[in-house]
Amino acid sequence: MEIKDKIINVTIDLIKKSNGEIEKITIREIAKKANIGIGLINYHFESKKNLIDICVQQIISDVIAQTKINIEQLTPMEKLKYSVKIPIDFIMDNPAIAKISILSDLMNGKPNDNTFKTLLKYYFYASNLEQTEDTFFKVTLLIHGLQGIFLRCELYKDKFDFTNKQQRDKLIDSLVEKIFGVENE
Repeated sequence: MEIKDKIINVTIDLIKKSNGEIEKITIREIAKKANIGIGLINYHFESKKNLIDICVQQIISDVIAQTKINIEQLTPMEKLKYSVKIPIDFIMDNPAIAKISILSDLMNGKPNDNTFKTLLKYYFYASNLEQTEDTFFKVTLLIHGLQGIFLRCELYKDKFDFTNKQQRDKLIDSLVEKIFGVENE
């Protein structure tokens, strides 16, 4: 295994074990667990922040890749709703990791970041519902709306509890139906 990959794997493991509490992870701890010198981490990643950002992107990317829908009996609307709920459930189960990913994507957006990968996955399912020039815009509205709700969910507690799976699923169903103009399929 290449040293850079070893550093990333060790760091991902530490991020998961710390439940995303990045401030608890030190470069010294990463180096010790990877059995390397601290200088190699700085050489390959320049800073702890860069290393953490890369690792969080990989964690989220792995979750996105796992949201494949193999259930043929679902309608296109149900497939879209399902594809939205899986990463949102991960985000709610791993809020510290998710915040790093979302904020990094918002600040340093790239065509291969996790927000864009998620957007493309949603777009794939949405295009089975409709194929208009507005479909991509609607999917963008959906993903950024949900990211905003996640980041500010404490402010909305008097309206709905986004941390409650039933309320969250109901909100996602409603948003998808409203955005794509399909009510109570």
